[in-house]
Amino acid sequence: MTGGAGEASFWWTELRGADGAELPPNVRERMTWYEWHKRRQRLGHYLSEAVLLLLSASIPACAAAGASVTVTGILGALVVVSAGLRQLFRWGENWVRTNSMLMALQGELVNWSCGSAPYDGADSSAVLASRTEELVRSEAGEWAETRRSAPEAPVAGSPASSG
Repeated sequence: MTGGAGEASFWWTELRGADGAELPPNVRERMTWYEWHKRRQRLGHYLSEAVLLLLSASIPACAAAGASVTVTGILGALVVVSAGLRQLFRWGENWVRTNSMLMALQGELVNWSCGSAPYDGADSSAVLASRTEELVRSEAGEWAETRRSAPEAPVAGSPASSG
């Protein structure tokens, strides 16, 4: 990614169709969205893992150093909150999904720029725009289905978690 004055540029922004056509606006918008969200999800994943690791490791270290029960209890509570946030936001899972989708879209862009089937006709840009929306719609449906079918974690103290 390069760019100046707050404007990002990705390698695919320079691609042209085999007929010299520029990227359709919807494709540029979708690609930019996935690029930025991939980075955001990756950052969230690594930060959440690092925070959870540091907080978890600090509990025995503080106990060994003679910290009060209050301090170790607060650290333990922060570990639980961090783990809950990680589960709630699913940064790692979303990073993988976003990156996979971005790779699929990049493949379509390369095929379009080379004029490979199905982008070998006069309407190649329209086919790319349509195919991009199909992929995005499909991925959004898969994401929604995953969220609907994900088992909910039992609430602490509920009968399901006390057995």
